[in-house]
Amino acid sequence: MLKKFIWFLIIIFCGNISLLSQINYVDSLLHQAAWRTYKVHLPPSYDGSTSYPLVIALHGGGHDADTMEYISNLSIKADSANFIVVYPNGRKFFVRTWNAGTCCGGAVTNNVDDVGFIVKMINSLKANLNIDTNRIYLTGASNGGMLAYRLACEKSEIFAAVAPVATTMVVTNFCLPSRPVPILHIHSMPDLNVPYYGGYGIGFAGVYMPPVDSVLNVWAINDSCTGTIDTVFNSPGVIGKRWNNCASCSEVLVYTTTDGGHSWPGGNQTANGDPPSTLLNATDLIWNFFSIHSLNCSPSNIGESQSQSNLNSFVKVYPNPTKDFVNIYTSSSKDFEIKIFDILGQQVKAVKNINKINLTDLKNGVYVFVVNQNRLQQVFKVLLTK
Repeated sequence: MLKKFIWFLIIIFCGNISLLSQINYVDSLLHQAAWRTYKVHLPPSYDGSTSYPLVIALHGGGHDADTMEYISNLSIKADSANFIVVYPNGRKFFVRTWNAGTCCGGAVTNNVDDVGFIVKMINSLKANLNIDTNRIYLTGASNGGMLAYRLACEKSEIFAAVAPVATTMVVTNFCLPSRPVPILHIHSMPDLNVPYYGGYGIGFAGVYMPPVDSVLNVWAINDSCTGTIDTVFNSPGVIGKRWNNCASCSEVLVYTTTDGGHSWPGGNQTANGDPPSTLLNATDLIWNFFSIHSLNCSPSNIGESQSQSNLNSFVKVYPNPTKDFVNIYTSSSKDFEIKIFDILGQQVKAVKNINKINLTDLKNGVYVFVVNQNRLQQVFKVLLTK
């Protein structure tokens, strides 16, 4: 009833939703005899006629939905990239926390079913909004990132990709996902609350934090990664590494910064929080990562004018991975343009009507190719390993 009332108000007072700069509203549902709340942000382009990706962003311990929106700037990104972002609230026992396993706070001691809450929330969102169910993504900071890892372990069939920030995995059962899950972990090395190399942090959690490398090795096993670990990004203060040869369109990535602390890189600092890294924008990196993953392994369909089945036949790229050149085959003789971006979203190359592209001037790493031809667009990734 509450949802219907909210949408009634939106329709009556807003009329054409696309005329607004943004839509924010708070919804709730009953779970474990408690009303659980979450904040929904709809981009101005959303009018319900087409399905949109959904990003769920979980706040850290002691924070709330508004704080998560503030530190991450995900709503700003959603407005430009055309996705829906939802910020759930943890149960409040003195402060809001999530039950991610051994951490944290009242959510653990009271055995709060946060996994069940998030699943129920997603089902409610799917019933009320036009959600692309192949493109539901999950991120979280600190204790929220811990819950993101737990959800990836227990509900992998829901999430196309997961990107925890400033966190570790603290599940109490073996992590046995039903499918490989693409993982992007982001961490600032000066973080003392969740030490990268493990141990007890200085925060209120008071529990042991497993080393991040150990967590990622678990995910490399879960995703059947059999190759080496390559450096895919290396600039002053920022290193990105990737586990290779993973199964079923999955991958495991970690980006670390030498500045910042227990915070969201490139985001906003809270009153009592650590300064965020200025060397990396976690939100841009996360969305670039999300946009090339889906449950059905198809590239992003934002802005496409034809079905994915049609797009799959209009362009091919080979070899992939490559050491130097990639060849582009298009099924049409019409002009085409290719823009190439690094994993941080920076454009590194643009060509027109060239069927063999030289990549030897680029560093090793994953690159996103955006091909436009005859009002069609296809997005895919290429791994360069010299």
